[in-house]
Amino acid sequence: MTDVENLQNIIKNVFGVEKIIKAKNNTNRCIAPLNKRPLNPFAKNFLRRLSRLNKSFRGDEKAINNICERIKNIGEAKNSQWAGPYSELVALDFYAQYAEHFSVSYINILDIVSHQNSIPARNGQKEVIDIDLCLNLPDKKIYTDVKSFNSIHLNIFDEIFEAVEEYSLLSLSKSVMIGVDNLSSIDYREVKAHLGYEKRRIFRELTSAVARNDRILEYVSSHGLIFKFRIEYSDTISTVKEYSPFAMAEAYKYKFLDYANKLVDDEYSVITMVKNPWFNQETVDFGDFNNIFYRSLARRTFIELSRMKNSARKYTTSVTTDSISVLEVSKNIAGIIFIDDNSPTSKNQYSLYSAYFYLNPNYANLKPLTIRSMEKYFRNGLEIQIKDFDDFRWDNY
Repeated sequence: MTDVENLQNIIKNVFGVEKIIKAKNNTNRCIAPLNKRPLNPFAKNFLRRLSRLNKSFRGDEKAINNICERIKNIGEAKNSQWAGPYSELVALDFYAQYAEHFSVSYINILDIVSHQNSIPARNGQKEVIDIDLCLNLPDKKIYTDVKSFNSIHLNIFDEIFEAVEEYSLLSLSKSVMIGVDNLSSIDYREVKAHLGYEKRRIFRELTSAVARNDRILEYVSSHGLIFKFRIEYSDTISTVKEYSPFAMAEAYKYKFLDYANKLVDDEYSVITMVKNPWFNQETVDFGDFNNIFYRSLARRTFIELSRMKNSARKYTTSVTTDSISVLEVSKNIAGIIFIDDNSPTSKNQYSLYSAYFYLNPNYANLKPLTIRSMEKYFRNGLEIQIKDFDDFRWDNY
């Protein structure tokens, strides 16, 4: 039985829904462990999550079908592309844990006509705003779109490395492994805007280096980005990693401008970011690294960017008009919630997630969310998963 066929059976057995995935021989790092015995911790946690979701949304045919469709998308994904649909399931499971305090609706399609003052409408978006989740709290609605916090440069390099390693084996009869040194402080915008266009050139330079038996290749992109690739002619690779949570926050500070098309004008808009070490090895949960990084990144988004009058179009392709400023996008984000998914190692539900809640003191559309107005809805035995909760009330300067 292939990994895809096994996944189809899981969907049918858990949800009673039949989903057909055409590429029967596809696999990826998420679905492969589900088809091996004994099951490793990741696979056990994945299956338990599906069972909880089935229990939480039983009776809601539309939600169950959407959940099954995301599982199908995971089975169709190449390389780390499974991160997107997987992250939606993680976020859905995390929020559903607090069902005694609020209900979660999934998926939410909002008519753009009813949100004419929203950034998506002003940006020329037509017909609808598609948002993953709505937390229906007793006194407010919080719309949140879910994004996987993956490393865009590592995703690009993974594709190149796979192609180079395959070429080397088939054409040069050399088994190689390739890695790249520290990327954590490289500007997110520069990588997103330019590096993808240079994949073919990087491929050529790496294959030439392998043909010469080189072990180091220094590559300078057409826009001045410098990368050091390491080539090993064995089954192990060692690269140099130097991490600073503050440098990473600086590098990623414009990231949330990319989600301008998910912000509404008359309710709270929150972005949920999910990180799993299997699709993002850039952050390292050593000591308080993630806590410091997430808090620093949120503070830059809410406070530093709230003073920038420049057009957001200069910093993100998600905004296509000069009339929307960086500060407007910043002030339309009510909060950011980071969820670390600990599935590869967690032995129980209490340690499955590590969550970090950050609320924007400069939110413009409604009274800003505060710890006091929010934390009461996330109280039960699983609140141990919430590692930080900050509204920057005393840090808004």
